[in-house]
Amino acid sequence: MKKRLGLFALLLSLMLAACGGNVPEPEPEEDEDEISIELSDKKVSIEAGEEVEVEIENYDDLSKVKVKVEDEDIAECDIDDEIITITGISEGKTKVIVSAKGAEDVSITVKVTEPEEPVIITPVVVFPETPTYVYRLVMDEVMWYSMLDSEADYEDLAVFFGDLQLGIDFYMDFSNTTENSGDVVLSFDASGFGREFTDALSDDETFRKFVEILMKAEGSDYDDSMYDLIAYMKDDLIDELSEEITDELSNSENMLDLTWSVDGTTLTLAMDGDSHSVQIDELDGSFTLSLYAYELPNDPLFSNGLDMTFRPYYK
Repeated sequence: MKKRLGLFALLLSLMLAACGGNVPEPEPEEDEDEISIELSDKKVSIEAGEEVEVEIENYDDLSKVKVKVEDEDIAECDIDDEIITITGISEGKTKVIVSAKGAEDVSITVKVTEPEEPVIITPVVVFPETPTYVYRLVMDEVMWYSMLDSEADYEDLAVFFGDLQLGIDFYMDFSNTTENSGDVVLSFDASGFGREFTDALSDDETFRKFVEILMKAEGSDYDDSMYDLIAYMKDDLIDELSEEITDELSNSENMLDLTWSVDGTTLTLAMDGDSHSVQIDELDGSFTLSLYAYELPNDPLFSNGLDMTFRPYYK
């Protein structure tokens, strides 16, 4: 044992001598420089449902970049290369943590607010602009055919009358009981329609065409000599027809009494328990009233009801 220990001591002394008598200490490893994560924003504020983007400005210097939201009930986030997209979920505050290899984590403070309710301003219109509003109903061939009792022999005559583009004027006369309500009378001008009919047929060529079609409808042969016999009675015949049409319309109950009220641009018209809410056009003050046949005078002319667009009437 003594020999072994002596040999070990000898070897150790030789090693120390070879190294200059000192055992070298290992050199310390140099610390790597830590990289900082640089962001374009560290505090953002958005509404729920909105998105905001934050840029990692030194993204190319980083590796293994990750993002995470502390409270995913308030916001969500995603990353695409250097762009972090943060989406607001619900009102509150949270943080988005950004991490990368060899870098200290940085955070983005996120404030999410509820979207503001839009302020709806109901536009105010001046109503009524005038005491009277007017709608012109142009009589087409379908209406004329109804006026002629839908007789098949009078189809051509209905087309002829429809081509004349004669019309009936409907009027609504408004009166106020309060600033935003009152009474209104709906009527139509039967006598004015009769005058238009007379004026149209007074033209010689129009009257000749009318006689030809009427005679064919009645099953009579038309020729110039027959027309000459009728032509001298032209004025009396036109007056009689005009009066007949006017009386037929006038004999209908052609006036309706209603009440009205306005709220912003909504006009409500009521009669006999029925009400109609219509919108007033802010540009020209017009409104469209749709009436069913049972709400109108009992006349074949109105058997399909009417869609009437009334406009301010300036006399």
